[in-house]
Amino acid sequence: MPSKAFMVESVSGERVPFLRGILVQSLVDAGLAFTEAYAIAKRVRNQLVGDAEVLTTAELRRLVGEEVERRLGSEARVDYDAGGGINRVLVKRAGGVEPFSTGFLARHLEGCGIRPAMAARGASLVHASLREQGLVQIGHKELRQMISATLKGAGMKAAANRFLSRCRFNDSALPLVILIGGATGAGKSTVATRLAYLLDIVRTQSTDLMREIIRCYLVPHVAPTLSYSSFDAWRGLPRVEGGGKSSQDPVIAGFLAQFGTVRVALEATIARAVKERTDLIVDGVHVLPTHLDLTEIREKAVVVPLILAVSTRARLDEQFQRRSREAPDRDSARHREMLSEIWTLQNFMVDQAERADIPVIVNWELDETINQVMDEVMRHIAARFPPDQEALG
Repeated sequence: MPSKAFMVESVSGERVPFLRGILVQSLVDAGLAFTEAYAIAKRVRNQLVGDAEVLTTAELRRLVGEEVERRLGSEARVDYDAGGGINRVLVKRAGGVEPFSTGFLARHLEGCGIRPAMAARGASLVHASLREQGLVQIGHKELRQMISATLKGAGMKAAANRFLSRCRFNDSALPLVILIGGATGAGKSTVATRLAYLLDIVRTQSTDLMREIIRCYLVPHVAPTLSYSSFDAWRGLPRVEGGGKSSQDPVIAGFLAQFGTVRVALEATIARAVKERTDLIVDGVHVLPTHLDLTEIREKAVVVPLILAVSTRARLDEQFQRRSREAPDRDSARHREMLSEIWTLQNFMVDQAERADIPVIVNWELDETINQVMDEVMRHIAARFPPDQEALG
């Protein structure tokens, strides 16, 4: 269905179509970076809803001004409302110069494991400091020094330390590999998507997709467990002659058999990303860190393994019920039928992780889960790259 058209009416009564591209260009002309201008124009367009199909230029300018303030701060709003260019500071890097962005800095600080409110405050304080000094251009290293000093001066020493560690890690060019395991319903894919945005990681991989690809190439009798889900892979196990009974729970035995087939592809995917020095997030039930050979990989990358879990069986059942309403194609009804098997598998994964001192994060509320995962990511980075002045040199 095409988007609804809106008209902009000037003081003289002339009406012209609202075009996002024109708004983007006007914001670029005012001094914004294209990415910021595009984001602001897109958000303004999304706010144009309702029955009114005509808005005045004053109403449009108010909407744009509010978005400029939300992303860049109140002083940028003042500049915009005054009709002049938005005061920008250029950051000089090896590849050229780019405009300083409060929003970009806030997002970068969030990517250092700094909570959103604190990241936004820190970015605003840095922007204010740049304006107070009347700087037109600042070097990349000098900006780092200012960010660190500003955070410390505002009583955010822990945040400054995380920023310094992240800077040292970025300078190292080592890849970041995050491994997110957990049973069905733990929220792995949702967390992986949020992390990819927060950490600006473009390469993500699901072990479910790996299993499906491998299954297409292997005939069922070669890898019979691949035809089943992780929690009922035991259906594909060969029968034991003589009626002997294994001491291992069949749910776990079936899962481990399936994992053994997927493991080669999983380890190859990780090794390729490390070889190419590319950040990677892998999520899936087959991410079983205790059964992966990560020794050599850890020398060439910062590897963060963790397990997501749901706190209770009742909570897991609620998760599947919600999924059945929001995404009927995800076979949530069957998941509810197999709740006991899924719970058994989660208990196994949690037990394995705790024995190996791998963090288990209970995914109760998404924002808090992301905070805990980011804490774990920064713990690994800081252990490898302690926060010292080397990042500012």
